[in-house]
Amino acid sequence: MRARRPLVFTLLLSVAALTGACAEQRREPVESVSGKSKSASPPPTWEGKEDVEEAMQRAARALDAVESKSVLREDSGTATLIEGLNRTLTTKGRKPYTFAISCQTPSAHTLTLTLMRGDTTSEWDVACGDREADQFAIPGGTPFTARVTPVSGQVAGIISWRLGTGGAEGVQDCVDDITGCES
Repeated sequence: MRARRPLVFTLLLSVAALTGACAEQRREPVESVSGKSKSASPPPTWEGKEDVEEAMQRAARALDAVESKSVLREDSGTATLIEGLNRTLTTKGRKPYTFAISCQTPSAHTLTLTLMRGDTTSEWDVACGDREADQFAIPGGTPFTARVTPVSGQVAGIISWRLGTGGAEGVQDCVDDITGCES
């Protein structure tokens, strides 16, 4: 009988291990106050400094892709999505300006750019991660404001932009993307 005890003990341990391995802990989405489900996992983020530097390089390449050789850069900057963008930019004289913006995030994201001059406002969707920046024609004259509302939460991402002035070849289809153009 002594030989059977280790066999019974081994069988019991095996059954317990198999039963424990089959028990699965499930994480269900958490219900928010509004009744919408939230993801159980945190939003994607960059792992370190290298990821942020690569994102800045991708943004610079996207801005370079739409910048004409004859453009004189007047202003530029970079901000995080959490900071957003709220910048009033000066456009002097009658020469045409271009405002280019690029967004880079670790996952798909779209932000809304608002361009304002006086009482006139226009909104544009900017997809993050595009190989070419979104570019807008701005006529010279009075200052205008470019605004991207800060993103709440832990969303990693950067916004890079440039304001330049140059010849008429930089303006396509429309001379004023703030007031809009009629077809």
